[in-house]
Amino acid sequence: MVDYAIQVEHLSKAFPRTSGYRDMLTFWRRQYRHALDDVTLNIPRGGVFGILGPNGAGKTTLLKVLAGLITPDAGGVTLEGVDVTGDPVGSKARLTYVPADERTLYWRLTGRQNLQFFAVLNEIPARERKRRVAEVLDLVGLTDRADERVIKYSTGMKQRLAIARGLLDNPGILLLDEPTRSLDPAAARQLQRFIKDDLAARLGKTVVLATHNMEEATNLCELVAILHQGHVRAWDRATAIAERLGGPARFAVTLTGPTNGVVHQLQALPGILSASRTAGGGAEDLSLELTVADPERDIPAVVEFLVQHGERVMRVSQVKASLSDAIAGMAEEAA
Repeated sequence: MVDYAIQVEHLSKAFPRTSGYRDMLTFWRRQYRHALDDVTLNIPRGGVFGILGPNGAGKTTLLKVLAGLITPDAGGVTLEGVDVTGDPVGSKARLTYVPADERTLYWRLTGRQNLQFFAVLNEIPARERKRRVAEVLDLVGLTDRADERVIKYSTGMKQRLAIARGLLDNPGILLLDEPTRSLDPAAARQLQRFIKDDLAARLGKTVVLATHNMEEATNLCELVAILHQGHVRAWDRATAIAERLGGPARFAVTLTGPTNGVVHQLQALPGILSASRTAGGGAEDLSLELTVADPERDIPAVVEFLVQHGERVMRVSQVKASLSDAIAGMAEEAA
């Protein structure tokens, strides 16, 4: 039996559309936008799980409902068996929500002073505060910079300090809202390793990561839910989602040496949906990208056709569909 950390059942949340004071006053004629529409998810305990979607898909709204910051219009949420609506105090003790906003920290205080302040707010006993603050500073790698003012921290350090604040009362669930959004590539990779290797693998936390970064979701997450216009369009392994929603199969074909001008003829072959030149290969190589209807049937036919026409085929490899392809495909389906 699967042990679920988070269970979301038929969750819905709508917000009124307002463009000015007139709309706010005429509340009886308001139109509503559904940020979440009948969302159902079961997230197992332990590991990193992604909420993926473009801006406006409902990712942040979902995290805020899980954190008890927004009351849903319908449906329910349980965290480790505790109902968020029925027992808000008990449910909040089981998770921490880390928003993507650095303004949640006090920049004129040091990192240590920030954590001591939040430890008091979290009602951590006085005899445990110093030890707990030291533990989380060490965990996120900020011990050496703990007594510097936060205003001097880099964006990546501020994000790690925000996570440290969330770990003060040792919750089982962490909700991270686009934690790498403002980071440079090196800092983003460092934080991603910390989330996967330390939070999930070593500490056994359940990490729910909202992101619009397809590569990040693929590299970090065991399961990914794709949100589109408030609906869960898919909930599966990241690679499985990409394969299912990424469209027809694509292949890269590399030819070497002088070509005999048959490339344009490929488009006339049965089963070839598209054929185009791409960048890559050596100075004398020609790289092609083919989209085919049936790989098992069409790719051998392409290779046979090229060889018969005197071409030297050096390499054939499948181009894996990305999660960006998946979202683009969903947008086309919804149009």
